[in-house]
Amino acid sequence: MKRNPLSGAGKVYGFTLKQMISAKGWIISTILIGALLLIGIPLLLWGISAASTEKEEDDSEKANIKTVLVVDETEGEADYSMLSQFVDPSSKHGKLTYTASSDSAEAALDKIKGSNDTVLLRVTKPDAHYLVTVVVGEESEISRSKASSFASFVQSSFSVITMQKAELTPEGISLLNTPVNSDVVTLSADTDNEDEETSPMEDLFSILIPVLMLMLIYMMVILYGQSVANSVMLEKNSKLIESMLTAVHPVALMTGKLLAGASAAIIQLLIWLGALIGGVFGGAVFALKMVPDTQNSTVNMVNSVIQSDLPISIPGLLVGLLVLSLGFVLYLSLSCLSGALASKQEDLNKTNMVFTLILVVSFFLCMSGGMNNVTEDTSTFLSQAPWLRIFPFTSIMLMPSELLIGKADTGLTIGCIAALILSVALFVALAATVYKMLVFYRGKIPSPKELLAMFRDNKKK
Repeated sequence: MKRNPLSGAGKVYGFTLKQMISAKGWIISTILIGALLLIGIPLLLWGISAASTEKEEDDSEKANIKTVLVVDETEGEADYSMLSQFVDPSSKHGKLTYTASSDSAEAALDKIKGSNDTVLLRVTKPDAHYLVTVVVGEESEISRSKASSFASFVQSSFSVITMQKAELTPEGISLLNTPVNSDVVTLSADTDNEDEETSPMEDLFSILIPVLMLMLIYMMVILYGQSVANSVMLEKNSKLIESMLTAVHPVALMTGKLLAGASAAIIQLLIWLGALIGGVFGGAVFALKMVPDTQNSTVNMVNSVIQSDLPISIPGLLVGLLVLSLGFVLYLSLSCLSGALASKQEDLNKTNMVFTLILVVSFFLCMSGGMNNVTEDTSTFLSQAPWLRIFPFTSIMLMPSELLIGKADTGLTIGCIAALILSVALFVALAATVYKMLVFYRGKIPSPKELLAMFRDNKKK
């Protein structure tokens, strides 16, 4: 066996990577999912935009609500015409005529039969809450969506009615309806300069990117960790293993296979991410070109992102990719250790439970905001605890997104990278040692105490 433990790792890496990316399953899944994202998303956005535009055109041809016949069956007096005074006059519910009716609900229904611009607004109080019911007359051309929109408007503005029922003065009602805005600023060290205000797009990215990155990394480890562990376990049972171990050191074998698995996974994911970004942004442009007057919220939101300055740091993107790659390799090295401990599929299921448990616990640690009494950013539910950005198993889930949007602390970034490199080296060496000790072992999974005894015996030889 060669003295240098890393000698031959490059050959193992090249051979394994070639085998992985030339496999039919890898090629078919990469092309199929990439094409689905790149072509399917634009077609989906186009279809949604066209359908929503047709629905709006059909709805606009329907009759509009102009008159509201009010039947209030609750205690207290109220002037429902005041609803028009507390909404934007340009809104479609701002210029309605409200007519109070002393008739019963059944009699009022007879009055709106055949009317194309009048609805019945019935107000009751069955329990401890008010119930607002909007009734459209029989054979009326008023659409259900317009009636539903009006009901939502009345529900959101009903405090105007309850204030009148409480016999508040107009001045008191006006005072209670005065809007209140809030703001939070941070003073600099000299207490003279305040933090610059962030744009709505920056706030949106500060929320979406960490969450999306967290889910992406979680799925990456789940999808590829299992296959790497299974590959290591199956290779132990190969008849060629004796020849391989005489030519290549176990550390070189583990390192080459680990880096090859990580490279194949990252290449595949980069292709899928490129297709996803191209599908979403290209699809929005395509949908707007095909349906210029679309009111679809998804298309318009993506279009606003395209037209705005994206709050992305290019140096942070490069460092974030480094952290992402190191963290991914760390989790794969843990799956290699899982495969090295197992000698059959039943054992692999047990050892993978530890690997999965570490992943799940790390995931929930990242999602638990305000850990250790650290003040958290209200714009995200991710924990703001600094130690989670250095601890290797959680830093991979938090640091890439913060580096991408330029909000990562330099000291934490350096500590994160150093901790990841040391952890990867430690777990690769540990996996190689266990692999070497148990390569011909076919018993039950050894306990930590038994592993330690095997390691001591191996050192004496």
